[in-house]
Amino acid sequence: MQSKQTLSQKLLQLKQRALATEYPQWRKVTSTVFLSLACSVVVGAAWYLYFVTGALACYKGFFYLSIPWLVSELIVIAYLFYGSIPKVVRGSIEIIIGCSNIWFGLFLFGINACGA
Repeated sequence: MQSKQTLSQKLLQLKQRALATEYPQWRKVTSTVFLSLACSVVVGAAWYLYFVTGALACYKGFFYLSIPWLVSELIVIAYLFYGSIPKVVRGSIEIIIGCSNIWFGLFLFGINACGA
């Protein structure tokens, strides 16, 4: 028969799971590939839009800044892959990266041609 756990024991287990730093290799590889691909596709779409639409020349500063932005995201993703980061922190960073890519994509589709 199972013994009932006290609230403090349940909280201790929850804390241990949230601060765990061990992950299966397949999960590290999958999240790294998915996040890297998502970041690269969004920046690639920005550059495609810039080259295809000649009327966006006044926004070239945004497009040039997308390169360091992509590099910094890829560095953080690589650190997530190689570093031993607690589960709760890793999840938070992945959500922040995902939201930033959504924001950047919405920004791209929200800009107007120069002089419009």
